[in-house]
Amino acid sequence: MEVILKYIHIVGLCIWLGSMVTWAVFAPKLNKFDPSRNTTSALRDSFSKISWSSYAISLLSGITLYFLNESTTSNWYIEVGVLVSAGIVIAFHSLLTNVSEAVRGAFNGVMLILALVVVYLATVYI
Repeated sequence: MEVILKYIHIVGLCIWLGSMVTWAVFAPKLNKFDPSRNTTSALRDSFSKISWSSYAISLLSGITLYFLNESTTSNWYIEVGVLVSAGIVIAFHSLLTNVSEAVRGAFNGVMLILALVVVYLATVYI
């Protein structure tokens, strides 16, 4: 059971990180080709659904692994804590649309760093 949960957790994290990186790379280019932003909005909705779904799967599997792991040397709580922090930053990024480009860029950088830390911690604790 634990091995399956770890697999689901890692796959969820990979999809979550991949969707964020893919969107970060393609969104600026889409804005140049789609001045009406209809296509960009449709793709943003799709990437948001994929990203938040994989985030929820990762969070639930991480919390389950935290409670299943009886080892006193386990540090799953750190990984789950960073994952929750990343979710909060991403939620603020999604909700605060009336901020400057510099602030949004800072949010993007923090999101990427937190996501990379989460994936690193997950692979270390497996």
